Amino acid sequence: MTKAGLAGLFIASPVDDVFGRHSQNRRYVSGFTGSTGYVLITESQAIVGVDSRYTEQAQRESVSNGFRVFDIKGKRSEACAGMIAQAGLGRKKLGISGADLSYGEFAKLNTALGEIGAGDRPLLSAAPPIVEKLRVRKDAAEMASLERSIEICDRAYDTVLASLLPGQTETAVAIAVEQAIRHAGGSGVSFGTIVAGGPWAAMPHATSRDEPLREGEMVVIDMGAIFGGYCSDLTRTTTLGEGNAKFREIYGIVFEAQRAAIEGVEVGMTGAQADRRVR
Repeated sequence: MTKAGLAGLFIASPVDDVFGRHSQNRRYVSGFTGSTGYVLITESQAIVGVDSRYTEQAQRESVSNGFRVFDIKGKRSEACAGMIAQAGLGRKKLGISGADLSYGEFAKLNTALGEIGAGDRPLLSAAPPIVEKLRVRKDAAEMASLERSIEICDRAYDTVLASLLPGQTETAVAIAVEQAIRHAGGSGVSFGTIVAGGPWAAMPHATSRDEPLREGEMVVIDMGAIFGGYCSDLTRTTTLGEGNAKFREIYGIVFEAQRAAIEGVEVGMTGAQADRRVR
């Protein structure tokens, strides 16, 4: 923040995030996992603002991380303006995390702050991606969560593959994937599961249909699991039965290309790069 010339940083929920997928900057900074909440960081203060639905949750998740909880009442924009006013940022530059606040919400916040006396009002400014750059570097605990998420996804795929039969619909298999992820220890799927068979599988982001899978056709399963807030994303291609020679030929070409690319990356990495990759 100091390097960016900011006296504070404001991080919001981009939406009423009921699935917990779009407020990761806020969660990373504060530990708070609720669907709606606001974080304000200054040189001397760390505040998480939540409404009464989340007061106890914020106390459990964020107070131990050095945050105090601010009670959001009434209109969110006005309450957030009050929270900011209490932080003592008058005439100082407050950075807004652009990835986390829509223009509409920014306009409401700016209007609400306009009701505050000029001496107590901060100067709003677009913040650089401070949190995003911090999130790029993973510590050992984060790496462990990512690895666990991948393991859960692999286990779920093996479970579904063992019961994959002609006649099952793409939608039914997608549901089975999500159930298997839960049973394997995931908290949910990291995106909508894609199951696509035959020519439909040629679309990278196909939508699963109530169409039955057929003997001998190619099936693509694109799936991801969430563990501890960290996500995996794995795509697997298989066939129902033996498949045809053309499929096996193309599969082999893609597999060898992938393996060669991975080996090339590993050989080309310096010791420092390899160390960063592990961390």
